[in-house]
Amino acid sequence: MTNEAAAVDVSAKSWWPKIRDFVWARAKLLVILLVALTLLTLFAQGYWVFDLLANLRVQQVLLGLFLLAVCGLYHEWKWMAVVALCLLFHLPAFASLFRGQGVPLAEGHLTVTVSNVLSSNQNINAILTDALQDDPDVLVFLELTSWQAAEISQRTKSHYPHAVVRPSDFGNFGIGLYSKYPFDATEVFQLNEKIDSIEARITVDNHRYRIIGTHPLPPVRAAGFASRNEHLHELAARLIHKKDHRENLPTIVVGDLNVTPWSPCFAEIANPLSGLRRAAIGFDVTPTWYVLPIFPLGLTLDHALITEDLVCTKKRIGGPIGSDHRSVTVTVAPRGFP
Repeated sequence: MTNEAAAVDVSAKSWWPKIRDFVWARAKLLVILLVALTLLTLFAQGYWVFDLLANLRVQQVLLGLFLLAVCGLYHEWKWMAVVALCLLFHLPAFASLFRGQGVPLAEGHLTVTVSNVLSSNQNINAILTDALQDDPDVLVFLELTSWQAAEISQRTKSHYPHAVVRPSDFGNFGIGLYSKYPFDATEVFQLNEKIDSIEARITVDNHRYRIIGTHPLPPVRAAGFASRNEHLHELAARLIHKKDHRENLPTIVVGDLNVTPWSPCFAEIANPLSGLRRAAIGFDVTPTWYVLPIFPLGLTLDHALITEDLVCTKKRIGGPIGSDHRSVTVTVAPRGFP
C-alpha cells in the first residue's frame, strides 16, 4: 500500500465513527419525535392540531418503519422496541383495511364518481376526461363554480340529463350531482353550516339507492374543526333517524370529508349506528389530496362510504386534473346474503 492510499484509509477510518454517531444522534431525535407525535394523537378528538397529527398517521407509520430499519442496522434493540410499540399503537386505526367486503349480487351494480374540481380550475377537459373514465352512472362535483357548472352541464347533458346543481362562486362549496338515471326523488339540504349537500334516490335494475354528496368545512383552527365534526355527526344522524326520510335504502355517501380514515373523528360518520363504512378494495391508503404529488405528501380526504347492504366491487383514484384533489370512483352492488 502506498503512503497516499494508507493516508486515505486512515482518514476514512477516522471519519466513519463521526458519521455513524451523527446519523444515530439524529435517528434518536426522530424516535423521540415519533413517540411524541404518537402520544399526541390520543387527543385528536379534542383539539384540531392533534387531529391533524392523527390524519398524518400514515406518514408516522412510514417514519416508524424507516426508524425500525435504522435501529436494526445499529443493533439498538431498546430503541427498536420503542419504535415497534409506536407502530403497534397506530395499528388499530387501520383495522378497517382488513375487513371483508362480502359477496355482491350479479345485478344492480352502480358506479359513482366524486371529484373536488377546485373552484379556480379551468381545465374542464381534464376534469371530464378523468371523471368519465369509468363511465359512471352518477357524477358528483365539489367546489363547483357557476362557470364550471355551465360547462359541465353543457358537455354531459346527453349522457347525464338528470342533474341537481348548486354552484357557488364564493367559499369553495358549490356542488352538483349528475345522473344517467331519472331521479325518484331529490333534496338539497344543509346541516350545521349554510353549505349545500345533495341527496338523490335512483333505481338501477329494480334496485333503489340513495346517494348523498357532501363537503364539510376543513378542520383549520378550532372553529373549522368543530364545524366539520358537527357536519359529519349531523349527517350520520340523518341516516340513523329514518322517520323524516321515509325509506331505509342502500346508501352511498361521497364527498371531500376533510378527514382521513385514520383519525378518530372519522367515526363521527362511519360507525355502527350510521351503518356506513369505507368503500374499498383490499389495503387502500392511496391519497386523494396532495401538497405535492408524491405519496408521503398526500392525505386520504375524499371518500365513498356505503351501508352494510352494499359491496364495493371496484375502486379507482383518479389522476391530476388541475386540482389539489383526485377523484374517487367506486362501483357498488347489493350484498348477497346466504
